[in-house]
Amino acid sequence: MKEFKIHELSKEEKVIYYIKSKFPNMSSSSLYKAFRNKDIKINGKRISDTNTLVKNNDTICIYLNDEILFNLPKQLYIPYEDENILIAFKPQGIISNYEKETNTFEPSFEEYVKKFKGSNIFICHRLDTNTSGLIIFAKNETTYMSILNGFKAGYINKEYIAYVYDSNFSKDYYHYENYILKDERTGFSKIYNQFVNDSQKIITDIYVQKKYKKENYAILKVLIHTGKTHQIRALLSSINHPIIGDSKYGRNDINKHFKKYRQLLFATKYSFNFNKNDFLHYLNNICITLDESYYKDKL
Repeated sequence: MKEFKIHELSKEEKVIYYIKSKFPNMSSSSLYKAFRNKDIKINGKRISDTNTLVKNNDTICIYLNDEILFNLPKQLYIPYEDENILIAFKPQGIISNYEKETNTFEPSFEEYVKKFKGSNIFICHRLDTNTSGLIIFAKNETTYMSILNGFKAGYINKEYIAYVYDSNFSKDYYHYENYILKDERTGFSKIYNQFVNDSQKIITDIYVQKKYKKENYAILKVLIHTGKTHQIRALLSSINHPIIGDSKYGRNDINKHFKKYRQLLFATKYSFNFNKNDFLHYLNNICITLDESYYKDKL
């Protein structure tokens, strides 16, 4: 059950639109069923009319669990697990974790994994909320520190699949060395060809997997040798191949044309190259991949 008081409306709004804005991942069928079953209260009164108006200072109670409200998976997909690490699939629309205390009632993927696997695990990195794919968790603090060091030292290879606009690629492989600068105020990262103050170097390899000339899009395999905020999304936008569905770095007309409003970007593969003195070096013989069904045929 979730209970919250409305405070951000500028005028009255239909309750169904307000709930959709609060829980964008919730399926329409689940929402309408909640109205039919009178699982929604406004100021203590159960309602079934989706057109009921709400306003500031109204209190809404929704008697549904998080799995329905946030459209969470019923089961975790875990392609790899051992005594030290766990790698799980994060769907689109779920925040990876919260870096500091927050008052939001939205669950994080870290919290969701802990619900299944226990509290003594540590998320080791993040994916953007609307990027889906594999996330590495550590089962103890020693592993956690080794994984963090592995990311910084380049011992962990990360591979993504991206659906991008414009099939006009003249080559099958591109290597980019650029600089990225994040605007802390807007959260927007900009790509530069040369160093500018406070920018960080990024290295990216792009392999063109398929080109669809009639539909004018392509599927890319992207390898990042540095892990900076929005590196892939910002770079692909800067070379005029924005990720389809990307509302921040993409184009609204493209997203509308393809009817995609979340970026088609997927973290699909991890491989390892730990130093032989690192206790995680046994992972060097292992390659963890996301099942194709999670990212194939998305257009």
